[in-house]
Amino acid sequence: MNQTQRIRAFLPVTAIMLMVAALALTAVGCGGNSPGSTAGDMVQLLSERKFGDAYDSFSSSSPVRAQVSRDDFVTQMSASLPEGTTITDFNVTEENIEGDKGTISWKATVRMPNVDDQPLDDKFQMVKEDDNWKVDQ
Repeated sequence: MNQTQRIRAFLPVTAIMLMVAALALTAVGCGGNSPGSTAGDMVQLLSERKFGDAYDSFSSSSPVRAQVSRDDFVTQMSASLPEGTTITDFNVTEENIEGDKGTISWKATVRMPNVDDQPLDDKFQMVKEDDNWKVDQ
């Protein structure tokens, strides 16, 4: 088998490997349906100032939903996180899951205009609701 024939034989295998790798990266990039990825998604929504979508990350039994409407949550978050605020370096430090409940410990950095970076060390109580993890606080 000459070099050209070897390359032609190798191309289909390479194409399949690249497709599998692309699908795997897409699945990882989408976050998936785990308590840690849900927590990360919510923090990202807050960082992107998508406060209404972040509110939707709360479970139906969340005390936040019981005490604050979606519109009030958006108003309060807009006032407390000024434009230009970002949350970076999100990292799940511990994930404890028991059945349909869990606790996610995480760290991040809050960057606000004209203020030194602030470390954030927090926990989310999580609950599985309709096969999706939600923040339950």
